Amino acid sequence: MTLLNNDTIPEITLDGFQVVSADMFRRAFRLFDPSMTLWNNSICFSKAAVTALNNCARIRIEVNTMAKKILIAPVTSNDKDGIKWLQSGENPSARKIECIQFASQLYKLWGFDPKRTYRAPGKIVAVERKIMVMFDFSEPESWNYKEKAANDKNI
Repeated sequence: MTLLNNDTIPEITLDGFQVVSADMFRRAFRLFDPSMTLWNNSICFSKAAVTALNNCARIRIEVNTMAKKILIAPVTSNDKDGIKWLQSGENPSARKIECIQFASQLYKLWGFDPKRTYRAPGKIVAVERKIMVMFDFSEPESWNYKEKAANDKNI
């Protein structure tokens, strides 16, 4: 059954065309590898980052401002610089952490546009035989920051 009216739509061949793989449109690190997202007032980590650190409850954040890298390390509740990074519940996941002073300092130091959001890939590293995750913001993915409307119920 033909739905085309041959008088109005020209028929062509597919000679010379190649199918573009859907893989070319995916940012693989967002799906499987740790990532960190930075807003001008907060930070958040991917589920893969949480899993990489074995769902630990608290982390310590270290920054190399010159190299534009952030390192997170699992810590106990006794670590004075440890922060809670997980939402409570059956399936641990990272929560968005409000940190206006920290985030705004990074934006200023790194020359980031406060109207944009930045995401960096992470990789699992070892420091003195301790597993940590390092995020490289030297070439981050970025997009325009969009605030949710005050009446948005899907927060």
